[in-house]
Amino acid sequence: MNMPLILLYNLDTPKGAKIRRMCLPLGLRTRLVTPEEYGLPLGDLVDGAAPETPWTGETFGDEMLVLVNCTGPLLDRFLQGFRRNKIPAVYLKAVLTPTNRTWNSVALHGELVKERQAIAQGQGAHAGQTSGEEGN
Repeated sequence: MNMPLILLYNLDTPKGAKIRRMCLPLGLRTRLVTPEEYGLPLGDLVDGAAPETPWTGETFGDEMLVLVNCTGPLLDRFLQGFRRNKIPAVYLKAVLTPTNRTWNSVALHGELVKERQAIAQGQGAHAGQTSGEEGN
């Protein structure tokens, strides 16, 4: 069953409650992922599996969303809902893919953080350059 689902990390907060309320009329199920579940592959989390033993490895405090089975129009409505409901952005977001569904939450978090840093550095690298001055 391919029901749309949002996995929520570190959002057992008033902000997370707003996100969950916003998802209801969109027909989006939400699931709060606990640090004990960080070792499970994302695909298992989506399927509702529980860990046999709680994760005791590295954890993270960043808010993160994983969007599962969210098609273009639904994804657009979900993202617009943040603006409409004045909910601050969650910077780490991913869509579940055949590649990342085998990763655990910590691995996905690490990739998203690296991506964000690369984007930030890419923007910073271009900001200070004027034409014809590179290499001086």
